[in-house]
Amino acid sequence: MLTNETGLSKDTFNEIFERYYRSICYFIFQLTDNRQQAEDIASECFQKVWINRMNFHELPAVKVFLYKAARNAALDYLKSVKVRSTAHDEILYFSEHSEDFVLAKIIKTQLLHYIYDKVETMSPKVKQIFNLIYRDGLSTREISQKLNTSEQHVRNVKTRALNSLKKSLTPQSLDC
Repeated sequence: MLTNETGLSKDTFNEIFERYYRSICYFIFQLTDNRQQAEDIASECFQKVWINRMNFHELPAVKVFLYKAARNAALDYLKSVKVRSTAHDEILYFSEHSEDFVLAKIIKTQLLHYIYDKVETMSPKVKQIFNLIYRDGLSTREISQKLNTSEQHVRNVKTRALNSLKKSLTPQSLDC
């Protein structure tokens, strides 16, 4: 998905938005702990991409721009909030003093994005059990009762899903 010498086309921008919006929102949410603010900041970041679309000729440049813009906007938001929790103060301290902190958040975001994309390709039953375990936090017993199946079946499906994810996870799989 490369652009031409005139920058991003509308179709390419839409593809980038579809591919990265959820990840950028999650990344910002990790920093701000405010879902609505994360969505607002993410929208602003994509507006900046569109406004500067003539300056982008390769996908990696857009991705780097999005994460930097998201980080900066999240930090600006945290600085503007008068009453911050200790966690936000810690995030500000580490993010201003350690690029590793931000890099770790980006890697976590990309990994979760990859996992959720892979889960979407699983069979409906496997996807359902995986989401009940990891998204909803239900126990094996609760899932077996809810789905009227054995606990062993739930464990087997979970094992198959995790093995499938492990096999597909390579260093190249996070190069989005």
